[in-house]
Amino acid sequence: MAQAQKGGGPPIGPRRRGARLSIAIPSSLVSEAPHLREKTTIIGQVARAAAIYRVDDIYIYRDAPDESQLMRLILGFIETPQYLRKRLFTKRPELQYVGVLPPLRTPHHPVEKRAEKLSRGEFREGVVVSEDDGACLVDIGVDKPLRAIGRAPSVGSRATVQVVETGPDFMGRFVGRKDIDLYWGYVIHIVEAGIGRLAQNGEFDLTLATSRHAIPYAQIESQIRARWKEAKSILVAFGSPRRGIGELLEREKLEAREVFHFAANMISDQGCETVRTEEAIHATLAVLNLL
Repeated sequence: MAQAQKGGGPPIGPRRRGARLSIAIPSSLVSEAPHLREKTTIIGQVARAAAIYRVDDIYIYRDAPDESQLMRLILGFIETPQYLRKRLFTKRPELQYVGVLPPLRTPHHPVEKRAEKLSRGEFREGVVVSEDDGACLVDIGVDKPLRAIGRAPSVGSRATVQVVETGPDFMGRFVGRKDIDLYWGYVIHIVEAGIGRLAQNGEFDLTLATSRHAIPYAQIESQIRARWKEAKSILVAFGSPRRGIGELLEREKLEAREVFHFAANMISDQGCETVRTEEAIHATLAVLNLL
């Protein structure tokens, strides 16, 4: 776990990537799972993979059947520190199986519950509970609220803070994710368009489609590596349980070579007839992590 160095100072832990890494998954990802319990489990596997490999953004692109709202809800629940979930999520039937989800244990999911054990310079996620005299009281999951200054969100909203004073004067300041060098979880986006339009929007300077029918990764690894080193924003796209990237692009009247910089088969000579999307995400990100 990430924590501040003894005696204060910058926190230590897994650093965020130099480039922003995003994955694109279909809104039909869990459509073939027969029960909400299984759907919840699959979404949890995606969240764990994203956290393990320090994914910054998860884009959910449109596909049928569309279960993007369920996916966003559960992905958001998992990403939220456990001590804030009761404040930010009401009881809903879609969340009845979240007990099966594994914890992320990322730097923004600390387990320390005593304010006296926190260090100056430490970052925490919190919820603004009140405003008073130019400062805000923020619940950051310890035994007393932090008094924070700076540009604050509205009462009841989630915020990121940095501890600046411990002891009796428990003070902090509001910060943004860009102010934190540690890996600080993922952000979820629902895209109204299909995967082709997402990849073409100009936001990414490296786009990679994964496909069983594409060139084996090993054959183009050096080309991908060279571009990866220069990229500032990377998108890795995955197909749906029923249709691969090529089929999805055909529906948009597009071809992979027109849309993506690279298309690669990331699991050559696969032993199973099919590889599930959540399995492909793990395998692909493990390979790309070596870059």
